[in-house]
Amino acid sequence: MKLIVGLGNPGAQYRETRHNIGFQVLDLWASRRRRCFTRESVYDYSVYKDTVLIKPNTFMNRSGDSVREACRRWSVDDYLIICDDLELPLASVRVRTGGGDGGHNGIKSLAEQIAPEEMKRIRIGIGRAAGRDPADYVLEPFTTAEHELLEPVLVKAGEFIDLYIRYDFKQVLNEYSKWKKSYSDSRTSGIISPKEESNDQGL
Repeated sequence: MKLIVGLGNPGAQYRETRHNIGFQVLDLWASRRRRCFTRESVYDYSVYKDTVLIKPNTFMNRSGDSVREACRRWSVDDYLIICDDLELPLASVRVRTGGGDGGHNGIKSLAEQIAPEEMKRIRIGIGRAAGRDPADYVLEPFTTAEHELLEPVLVKAGEFIDLYIRYDFKQVLNEYSKWKKSYSDSRTSGIISPKEESNDQGL
């Protein structure tokens, strides 16, 4: 069974915040495919083919608790994590396997349950605000302009999810490489080239 984890915090007050981009990706994926999530105490979940998608209800710094419970329920052998990344420019994307937690409390908690080298990741950039405390910044909602920039990226992340479910992570990486190349010189409004940072300090 494949497990897709969208990271975020439960509750309406966090729904549109920068730290909840993992939830936002899964919610958009579900709505565009007429699927829904079932509510349970430790996670909301949706099962599709040989994949279970979850949104933890344990808050970001205890996301690993939700994954542990999901693994008790389903026989999971592959993991895909979708999360925000302060170190990437807004609306940029990085797809990779492994890496450190970069200070991201959700990834740090997941690492207690999943070996970091087994974590396949879709990281979506939320940028940084100069002089702002990151802890406050990530819990603020996106502005209207930021939403407009992010929308095509969230849609593309949903397409990556479809590829992962239907095939495997290798297909996701192939599609990501083609997408990155096709937009490397794009100036189209609302689309940002999915740049890769030279360091691996992303969340």
